[in-house]
Amino acid sequence: MPEENLLTREAFDYLAQAAGLDLTDAHLEELYPYARNALAGMTRLAQIDVAGMEPDAAFRPAKPFQE
Repeated sequence: MPEENLLTREAFDYLAQAAGLDLTDAHLEELYPYARNALAGMTRLAQIDVAGMEPDAAFRPAKPFQE
């Protein structure tokens, strides 16, 4: 099954610039494939059938410390 291009380079550059990253930074060349792989993993997670399942526990944030 061919994988869909979920994040184009143009979209990545736009998001990086909006986040305040320097587009001339060489590190972005390493970050781009990492971001694409992360998004591909999220797509696979969305395909898991969880119909009829309940979460293990409800999230309840801790209460602030009071003296």
